[in-house]
Order: sequence, then structure tokens, then C-alpha cells
Amino acid sequence: MKLSEEDDAMPEDSPDRPRPLLRTLKILEHVAKQPEAVSLTRMSQDLDLPKSSLLGVLRTLTEHHYLEKYGGRYALGPSAHRLAAIVLPGFSLVRMARPMLRELADRSGETSLLAVLDWETSNLVYIDKCESYQVVRYTVPVGTTRPLYCTAAGLVLLAWQPKALVERYLDRIMEGPEPLDPPLRLDDFWALLEKTRRDMVSTTQGNYVPEVAGIAAPILDRDGGILGALALGIPIERSKRGLSRLTKMTHDVAQELSAYYGRGSSGPDASAQDRSP
Repeated sequence: MKLSEEDDAMPEDSPDRPRPLLRTLKILEHVAKQPEAVSLTRMSQDLDLPKSSLLGVLRTLTEHHYLEKYGGRYALGPSAHRLAAIVLPGFSLVRMARPMLRELADRSGETSLLAVLDWETSNLVYIDKCESYQVVRYTVPVGTTRPLYCTAAGLVLLAWQPKALVERYLDRIMEGPEPLDPPLRLDDFWALLEKTRRDMVSTTQGNYVPEVAGIAAPILDRDGGILGALALGIPIERSKRGLSRLTKMTHDVAQELSAYYGRGSSGPDASAQDRSP
């Protein structure tokens, strides 16, 4: 944490800063703010950078479709729009979920987490958290990834996916170079997905981290599509004393969050006939 604060305070012209990267980001930001395509000359003037410094960056950004060139002027390209489509929903979900994460952590006394799918790595990723105030607590850095098939949040995220997509995911992880740990039992897995959809909540007891229990519930949009999973990470011994209460609490807070996205029904999306299982 201290290192992060020192980095933020570092002068922009410090030799330790990654200046080419910052220049690239400034160029993208500048082009994004313009109402129409912008010329090299105008960009050079606005950013106070020589054309020679800009040309190489602009060429690379154009080759990778982060910018498009129209008659000597530059505008955002499809790669930039695709990046925005990935990033913006995540920020929106984090912003909307943060008060609910805090509420769940305060009410439960346990660490609450917000998880989303990362198909590229075939994992879930935690994009926000509110830690428990208790001395003995579950803690994990934001950005940590976890397997989908054996975690409460992962099962929730898979349960609202099309069955064909889940089958491709299973093929991918089962064909990996190393045996799965913990092992995957397909019959049990499909039964767990069915139960998760029916109950609108998933629980695990030391499946991935032996000393940690997990509870997760889906955050759904108005059409029943899944946006993310709201989860609790609980020291396993403490979970045994209040699992039923914490499960209902997680379910109810996730339902409340789903309502912000227009989800009115408390049950599974009946129209999603092709979703797993």
C-alpha cells in the first residue's frame, strides 16, 4: 500500500515513470474526448508533443485498431470500443455493488466479495471486496482469480451460462496438462449447477481452500442474465455456527442488488431454456 501511494505521488517527468505508456494513454484519452476525428497537427499542439514523437505511437495504435485513420485524421477504432465495452460494465457493477458489499460484510461479520467471469483464463476474478472486521477472517486481494468448477461464486457464474458454453469450458479444463485439484466429478458438477439455479445460491465447504467456506448468489439483470456473483468468504469453523443465516443473507442482498438492474422475479429465469444444466 505504501508503495502504491509513493507511485501516485511521483512527478510525471520522473525518469522512473513508464513515459511511453503514459504518452500512449494520453493520446487515446485525447482522441476519445474529441467530437470528431483529430489531425496530427492539432494533436501535437494540444498535447505539446512533437509530431515525430506522436507518429510512431499513432502508427502502432492504428495497426492494432485502437485508432482508425480517416484522411489524415484519427478517431477511436474498434479495439478501443471493445476495451471500453469490457471495462465500463465492470466499473458500473463495482459502483452499484459497493454499498451492498459493505452492508453484507457489516451484517454478516464476514468478508464479502464481488466476482465476475473471465473466460480468457477460464476462471472467476474478484473485482471488489469489503473485509470482515474480525481478527480471524478470510482475505484475498482484488484481482485474484479462482477456478469456476469448485468455488461457490464460480458455480453461480456457470449456472446461468448456456449449457454449450459450460460444456466447452469443461472440455478446456479437463484437457489441461495437469490433473484438476480438486478433482471434477461430472455427475456431481451438473447436479450442483441445477441446485444452484433452483436455490439461487451456492455453498461450498473447503472445496478449494480447505479452511474456507464460501457462499455466493447471482446478480441478475432484468432479462435473467448474470452480471456477477456476490459472495462471502468465511473461516470454515465459524461458518458451521451460522451457515443457514449467512446463506439467506447473501441470497437476499444479491436479490436486492439485482433489483437495481430491473430484476423483479426472485426465481430463475424461466425463459432461459438453453442455460445450464
